[in-house]
Amino acid sequence: MSRILISGYYGFANAGDEAMLTAIVDALRQEKPEVKITVMSGNPRVTAERHQVEAVPRFDILQVLKAMAKTDLLLSGGGSLLQDVTSTKSLFYYLSILALAKLMGKKVVLFAQGIGPINSPLARRLTGYICRKADIITVRDDGSFEELKTMGLDSEKIIITADAVFSLPTGQKEVGRAILQKYNLGAKPLIGFALRHWPGEGRFEQEFAQAAVLLAKKYAAQIVFLPLQFPADEEVSKAVQVLMGEQASVACVLPQSFTTEEYLAIISNLQLLIGMRLHALVFAALNNVPFLGVSYDPKVDRFVTAMEGKVTGDVEHITALGITQAAEQLWQKKDPALLGKIAGLRLEARRNIQRVIKLLPR
Repeated sequence: MSRILISGYYGFANAGDEAMLTAIVDALRQEKPEVKITVMSGNPRVTAERHQVEAVPRFDILQVLKAMAKTDLLLSGGGSLLQDVTSTKSLFYYLSILALAKLMGKKVVLFAQGIGPINSPLARRLTGYICRKADIITVRDDGSFEELKTMGLDSEKIIITADAVFSLPTGQKEVGRAILQKYNLGAKPLIGFALRHWPGEGRFEQEFAQAAVLLAKKYAAQIVFLPLQFPADEEVSKAVQVLMGEQASVACVLPQSFTTEEYLAIISNLQLLIGMRLHALVFAALNNVPFLGVSYDPKVDRFVTAMEGKVTGDVEHITALGITQAAEQLWQKKDPALLGKIAGLRLEARRNIQRVIKLLPR
C-alpha cells in the first residue's frame, strides 16, 4: 500500500486551507483508492474526523519522524507556505520538513504552491537550495514561477498548474439556500463579504461598512459576511457590521464555520462576492458568481489577473466609492468565458494529482 504524508497549514479552522486538503485527499483517492494518507495538523483529531485520514501533530517531532519514516512521498502544499510576509518561522518550519524528507530518502513534491514573497536574502538562498532537491515542483500561478526562477531554480523543473481547489465540484445551490434560510437570508439579493484582519483595519473597516450600506440600498440587498477563519474573521466582520449603523439590520455575520461543500453551496447563492480571502474568490469563480478582489497579498492579484477579474485596489488605499463603482460594473454580469477557464483549471488540477501518483511505488 502506497503512503503519502501531507504538510500544510491544516487543522487551524481556515476554510481555504481545509478546502485545499479536501480537494487533495478526494483527488488522490479518485486516482488511487487504496492510498494511505497521513496529514500533519494543528488539530489532528478534527483533521482525522473531517477528512477520514490519519493525522499527527505537526510540531511533535517524534510523531512527525515516525510518520515520515513510514511514508513513500511528502506532499507539501497547497497554499502559500513558502513566504516570509506573515512569518519567517513558518517558512523555516516548512523548509525543515522538506529537508527532513529528502534526508530520509523520500520523494518530495511541492504541490500547487503559491511562492513568496520571500524578502530575506538568507531565506531566499535557503528556499532555493532546498526546493532544488524536490522531485516535482508545481506552482499555482505565473508569479510563483518567476519567484522560484529568481531564486536560481531551473525553469524547466517548475510546472505551472492550478490551485488544488479547482478539482472540487460546484456548490449545491439548494443546500446553500437551506443554510442561508436558517439566518433569515435569501429573500433579497445577497452580497457576500469575506474579510480578514490586516494592518490598517481601523481605516478599511469604515470603508467596507460604507460600501456595504451603499450596495444594500442600491440593490435592495442583504449583506452576508462569510468568516473563513474562526474566530478572527468573525471579529473583523462584526466590527464592520456595527459600523453600518442603522443599516446593520440588513447584514448578517454567519456565526459558525462550515465544511468546504457548505461554503461552496452558500456562495453559489450570492449575486456578488467581495473578498480579501483568496479561496472565497476561488469558491465564487467555481460557481460563476461575480467576484471583486481586495488586494492584500500578491496571491490575490495573481489569481484575479489569471481569471481576468477585477481587483478594487490594495487594502491600504481602498475606498467605499471605489468598491461600489467596481461592484456596479459586475452586478448581474456572469462571465461566459469563465466557465472555459474553470474547465481548463479542473483538468490541470487532475493532471497535478496524476504527477504525484506516478512517483509512488508500483
